[in-house]
Amino acid sequence: MRSEGNWWFAGANRGRVAECGPVVGLSVAAACDLSARPCAAAWRGAGAWRNLAGFALFAVLATACSLPRRVTAPGPLPAGAPTTVEGLAAAIDGDSQRSDKESDGKVREHLADEANAYADACLAKAPKAAACLYGRGVALGLEARAHPTSAGELLKSMLDSLNSADAADPNYDNAGPSRVKALVLIRAPGWPLGPGDPDAGVVSARRAVKLRPQYPPNLLALGEALSKTDDAAGARDAYGKARDAAQAMPVGADRDGWVREAEQGLRK
Repeated sequence: MRSEGNWWFAGANRGRVAECGPVVGLSVAAACDLSARPCAAAWRGAGAWRNLAGFALFAVLATACSLPRRVTAPGPLPAGAPTTVEGLAAAIDGDSQRSDKESDGKVREHLADEANAYADACLAKAPKAAACLYGRGVALGLEARAHPTSAGELLKSMLDSLNSADAADPNYDNAGPSRVKALVLIRAPGWPLGPGDPDAGVVSARRAVKLRPQYPPNLLALGEALSKTDDAAGARDAYGKARDAAQAMPVGADRDGWVREAEQGLRK
């Protein structure tokens, strides 16, 4: 399962977001008034944010410009939806991968709603299964991307789901709960804007590597976490190991992407 997506930051709207000006320290009324200013257009143009973690960072900042709101509940499952835990988990993964490549905000919103409906069905069948808890975390991440003004609370709930998945099966998706948790912690803003905590992200990334030391995304997450905490030597070591682990794998799109990311990390 590859539900966390690539989780890197596209940054195509960075210039437009800069037009918003500072938001920290505004009153609630002033922050909400930003809906009529350029930053609202930047948020509505979120189609250029192509992956979950990068968007998460951007989206949590948006919470300063809007009061949290209840997002529409997911609708019914589509006709022919899977009925097993494994099938529902795979369906969430498929929605996540499609969302990573989708530029239309309405389509991403539909995919988030569908993924949450799959997660609801999965948890109804097996409320303590790692696959369902992990799938819920992924679905909440998609929802955060589709609804940026609600992203702060959604990402906190996402972390709760990942913690529950880790408690159920820490090895699920090659230590996915720890890996994805690390990426959220190191990329999201910290309190009061979001749940970010780079030091905790390092701890979570190290746990993922301990559980699955030869899985390149775990080593890549550790490299990024160490870089964020100014451990340049540790980051280079992790990126080097990630490159070596990826190069030892069969040629394919995932393998090539992991090699590229490791090499980019080594050039920093």
